[in-house]
Amino acid sequence: MSDKEKLKTAIRGKLLFPLIAVLLLLLSACGAETKKEPVHVDRTVSVFGTTARFSVEGKEAEKAVAECEERLKLISNELNVKNNEGCIARLNAAAGSGEWTKLSPEAWHILSVSQKYSELTDGAWDITIRPLSSLWRRSFKKDTLPSEDDIKAAQEKVGSEKLELREDDKSARLTVQGMGLDLGGVIKGYALDECRRIYEKHKVTGLIDLGTSSIAAVGEKKDGEPFRIALRHPRKEPPEFLGVLPLKNAVLSTSGDYEHFIIKDGIRYHHILDTRTGAPVQNGLSSVSIRISADEKDAGLLSDILSTAVFVMGKEKTLQLLPSLPVKTEAAFADDKGNISGELGKYLKNRH
Repeated sequence: MSDKEKLKTAIRGKLLFPLIAVLLLLLSACGAETKKEPVHVDRTVSVFGTTARFSVEGKEAEKAVAECEERLKLISNELNVKNNEGCIARLNAAAGSGEWTKLSPEAWHILSVSQKYSELTDGAWDITIRPLSSLWRRSFKKDTLPSEDDIKAAQEKVGSEKLELREDDKSARLTVQGMGLDLGGVIKGYALDECRRIYEKHKVTGLIDLGTSSIAAVGEKKDGEPFRIALRHPRKEPPEFLGVLPLKNAVLSTSGDYEHFIIKDGIRYHHILDTRTGAPVQNGLSSVSIRISADEKDAGLLSDILSTAVFVMGKEKTLQLLPSLPVKTEAAFADDKGNISGELGKYLKNRH
C-alpha cells in the first residue's frame, strides 16, 4: 500500500469513528425511550355543566387529554341549544316553519340513532322532550308543580314522529311550532365515544368520567384488573355507595331520581319524564345503570339513551326488551331502599 493510500484509509477511519459513536448514542437514546415508564395524567375540565375527569396511562397521555378537551369544547359549542349559531338551536328556532336545517355530522349521527331507539323503546326515549323538560325545570326553580293545562300544552309539542330527517343532505325539521330538542340525555354519551376514539388513537388506557353518570373504561388497569366504579345509593345522605361495579373496556351510564327533584306531599318529582303522562316517572325505580361493551361503535351514546329509556319503561318491560336489542346490554335496577336487581346486580356489593 502506498503512502497516499495509507493516508486515505486513516482519514476514512477518523471520519467513520465519530459517525459510529453518534449512531450508538442515538440507538442508546431510543432504547432508553422504550424503557421509560408510561406517563400517567389526571385532569379535570368543566364542560356540559359538570366536571369531566380524565385518568390516562400511556406515552401519549398528555396529547390524548389535550385532544379530548378540545373535542369536548367543539361538541358543547355545536350542540348547545343556547348557541344561536349551532345547528340544534337553529333547528329548534325553525320549528313549525316547514324549513329544513342542515345538521353537523355530530348532530346528524345523534338524531339518527335517537330516532331508531325511540322506535325500539316504543317512545320511552324521545329527544323532542324539550317543551316538557323546560316546563318542569322552570317549576323546580320555583319549587312548584306545573299545571295540568301547561303539561297538556307541552305534550302536544312532543313526539319523535314530529321530527323529520332527510338523508340526502343530512338535514332535519320539527313539524310543530314550539317544539324543541333536548340533548341533555345524549350529549355525554356521544362525547364518551369521541373521547374513547381519541384514547385508542393515542394507544392509551384509563377512565373517562363525564360527571359520574357517564363513564368509559378504555382497556384495563396496569395490573390487568378492571377499574372499579362506585354507584351512588339513591337515598342515603351524605352520599353513600350502593355498590361497586367492575368496568373493563366498557361504558357505564346511570340515570337516577336523586339529582334534580322536589318533594311535594311526600312524592318525589324528578327530571326523568314520561312523555305519555307528561310527568316524572313513578314506577318504583330510583336508579338504573347500563353497561355496554366498548367493542360497540356507539357504546357511550347507546348506554346514555338506554339508561333513560329503561328508567321510563320500568324493570319488567326492560327485561322483555333487552334480548331484542341490536347490542348486548346489561342493566342494574335499584329502588329507593337500595335493593338491587338485574344482570349487573350480581357484581354489586350492597353496603347498606
